[in-house]
Amino acid sequence: MPGSPRRRELWVGIVAVGLVLLVVVGCAVAMLWARDGATRAKTLDLSDEWRSVSGVRDVVAVYESRHVPGEDFGEKDRWEHSIRIDVTLEDDLSGPEAAEAGDAVLRLLGAEISLLEPDVAADWSNASFALASTGIRVAAGGLVPIDAVGDALADAVEMREAGATSVSLSVLDQRAGSPAKADVRAPKEALVAVATVARSSQRPADLLGGEAWYRSNELPDPAGVRLVVDASERPSVTSAQLSAPFEPLIVLVEAAEGDRVIDDVSRWLAAYDGYPVRSGQPLAYTVQGTRGGKVEGWVGGTPPAPTTMPPFGDGAPWPADAGAPSCRPSDLEVVFGGQDAALGSRQAWLRARNLGRRACAIEGVPAVEFLNAAGARQTDVTAKPYEPSMVPERVVVPPSQSVMAVIDWQAMSTANDPDVTTELLVTALPGSTPITLGVAVTDGPSDLDILDGAEVRISPWAQAAD
Repeated sequence: MPGSPRRRELWVGIVAVGLVLLVVVGCAVAMLWARDGATRAKTLDLSDEWRSVSGVRDVVAVYESRHVPGEDFGEKDRWEHSIRIDVTLEDDLSGPEAAEAGDAVLRLLGAEISLLEPDVAADWSNASFALASTGIRVAAGGLVPIDAVGDALADAVEMREAGATSVSLSVLDQRAGSPAKADVRAPKEALVAVATVARSSQRPADLLGGEAWYRSNELPDPAGVRLVVDASERPSVTSAQLSAPFEPLIVLVEAAEGDRVIDDVSRWLAAYDGYPVRSGQPLAYTVQGTRGGKVEGWVGGTPPAPTTMPPFGDGAPWPADAGAPSCRPSDLEVVFGGQDAALGSRQAWLRARNLGRRACAIEGVPAVEFLNAAGARQTDVTAKPYEPSMVPERVVVPPSQSVMAVIDWQAMSTANDPDVTTELLVTALPGSTPITLGVAVTDGPSDLDILDGAEVRISPWAQAAD
């Protein structure tokens, strides 16, 4: 019967079990939430003292706590506490005024927050500064005012005054003696003026304006920026890009192979007289059709003088014995020499040691193919000269000494293509039998992020350090 005591007891039991299950599930979810590095945040209730700083429009400070699960060896879970500060400055500040306002408000906020939240780890905290509606943003780590923040704000405002519509940079990765690089957007006609300001401020900058793009980790060269702008304005050109100082000028043209416009742009670049040859380094160019076709040459028609690979290390050059015989494959022990990485660039080394009892001569560039873990060759890998003007030099290798060659490339993403290079197929001398070399090193990477479609630069053999 519906109303019987037995039926009521049954329903009470079901409800009780359900509540217990909810509690268990809730606890499990909470534990998972905590172990997954959850973050809790709250906006701090700051005093109005920051309003006394001239040039500051608004300040928001957010306190964050991040759960860090314990790892092995009995380490306990912990919480890391940090502060995120967003400072909005007035639009009409000059460079020095923006620098002074940023320094003053950060100094004031740092003192107040250390009292409000003493458990905050300064190393995990950060601050960002923006001019309300002018596209300027500077990010900084920590809560302590540093000269780099003020310098960055002053430089950003000066570039805005020269015509930039957007300037952003971060001093989080500020390196000693090298200011953080600015990412700048500006109308094409203002790029040269902005580059001039950045150079006078000793500020590296990437510059983008319409179809013109200039990138460099060094100080911008206004003449190079002018070249990019001028090239981008040629008929049918869809973009002009220069990654200075080592890459050629790349000009894309709306054309197919055989179209006259590709040759027209190439002839214009070969006759261009507005780019000075700086430090004996002429600039290569590539004019490429969007639907095929390519022409290469030198800006201003000036190719570089031939160069050779300098010896590695600072040891005295080996004697150049004209009578030394050429090295035979049996004379050489070829090994993988290691690898290094920095700022998106990659390098690996090959070494070849003279096993013979007398000196022998080697001249040339090793041929290298790149194999994945299955032993298959990486496809469409383009091997280029280490430098456009570099030619091999005859090197006489004393007994037990080694020569070295460098493989240089830009970092590649392995997210969608995990078939990294795990072995190299190296032909040290023309006509010799290729040798397979693993790239694993002790206490280091076991592969190279050279994938299908990579572009590598390989140097000639040169005298190696001991």
